[in-house]
Amino acid sequence: MKIILSTLLFLSTFSLLSAQRLLSLNEAIEIAKRDSYASKAASLSFMSGYWSYRQYKATWLPSLGLSGTLMNYDRSIVEARDYETGRVSYVDNNSLYNYVRLSVNQNLPWADGTLSLRSDLSRFDQFDYDQTTYNSTPLLLYYNQPLRRYSSMRWNKRIQPLQFERAKRSFLETMQSITINVTAHYFSALSAQSNLKLSLAKHKDLSTLYAKTSKKMELGLVTKGELLQLELAMLNAEMSISYNRLTLENRLFALFSYLHISDYKNIELVAPTTLPEISISSDDVISRAYSNSTHSITQQLSLLSAEQNLAYTKANNGLQVSLQAQIGLTQSADGLHSAYRNLKDNEVIGITISLPIYDWGMGRGKTRMAKAQLELARTQVAQNNLDFEQEIRTTVMYFNNQAEQCKISRRALEIAEETYLMAYKRYENGAMTVTDFNVANNELESAQAQYLSQLNTFWSYYYTIQRLTLYDYIRNEKLDCDFDKLVK
Repeated sequence: MKIILSTLLFLSTFSLLSAQRLLSLNEAIEIAKRDSYASKAASLSFMSGYWSYRQYKATWLPSLGLSGTLMNYDRSIVEARDYETGRVSYVDNNSLYNYVRLSVNQNLPWADGTLSLRSDLSRFDQFDYDQTTYNSTPLLLYYNQPLRRYSSMRWNKRIQPLQFERAKRSFLETMQSITINVTAHYFSALSAQSNLKLSLAKHKDLSTLYAKTSKKMELGLVTKGELLQLELAMLNAEMSISYNRLTLENRLFALFSYLHISDYKNIELVAPTTLPEISISSDDVISRAYSNSTHSITQQLSLLSAEQNLAYTKANNGLQVSLQAQIGLTQSADGLHSAYRNLKDNEVIGITISLPIYDWGMGRGKTRMAKAQLELARTQVAQNNLDFEQEIRTTVMYFNNQAEQCKISRRALEIAEETYLMAYKRYENGAMTVTDFNVANNELESAQAQYLSQLNTFWSYYYTIQRLTLYDYIRNEKLDCDFDKLVK
């Protein structure tokens, strides 16, 4: 016998001279995580979350700002009232106003207030009266403190860190989703590659048998019908070669397009026949999934969003109180230097309140609706957790059983290979018909397809568990990433 099918299919020594490079599943996964468009999209998505969090963190740092109004020219007729008689008249206005403010602002996380240090200067020119007035506030300390009011800063302090943590975990989960996608593409192409090898080997065997059978027919040892059956099988094998070659080309294109590799003509795929001997506990997977995945954070954010909406609704519906206070120095004069001399105190303190008295029940209705939405969110979170745990238990159950399925299908393949070799020899010796020989070959093709399918299922289940837990059970380590390096 001139072919050894197990070697052709799983030891990758077939066509070794023509293949310059062998590509394993793990190598394909690493390439995809590094070079694929999907990995680049995941990186950009994380960058968006990273800069959003950096922007939030910046709100707690001092900020320096410059604002003002420049060259505000006003030539119009304005209303003027005589303060003694109350008579209203309209006079010409011809003025130019300039104003500039330099301020340092600081949000106070512990008090939920805002502290500002300002310096203002304005100039007002009235051209009809040939008069210029400067108004300066060299130093002003301003403080705003909500006493009973909705505070977006307080809620952002709870929500933004969770969103950033979810962005990091989401990136890691996307990397595992890429792994799952690569596995599907890889085994699809590997199956086509194995089918092509089998069809080539089958055609070679049939060609050899056809030549031998032709000689036997000349000697009168076989009938012409047997030779025709063999020729028909050989023609079918040729059609299979053409079909399998096109299928392989299409699936290789899909795989290497996903890997972002353009030149793959001399690359051959290698089946991952060595399986890790591990058994995973459902409870352990559930525990790690709640600790490491985005699921728990997503549920927390869902509840926080509903709680935030309720707090906002209550604050806008009830009494709102804010404290504003400022203390500083100010002066007004005709000259710039005079505006900074003999400065006067500038002290203001006050409390602003807002209380809706009657709104036809609209505020109460909004509050009740917000409460209902919060209860709905709690119910949905509870249901989502049950579904999440059920998904994990089902996946783990199938995974733990899959290794045995792979062993069974591997043994079935070995039996099919041995059966084919025996059928080949029996037909060669004239002890088997062409029909029986084709049956043995079809069983081999079916066993090969089944084995590759079981391998694909095993690794798909494993990488699904790895995505759910962000934990590598083969290496016994938590999946992580150098996010500082990623953002550089």
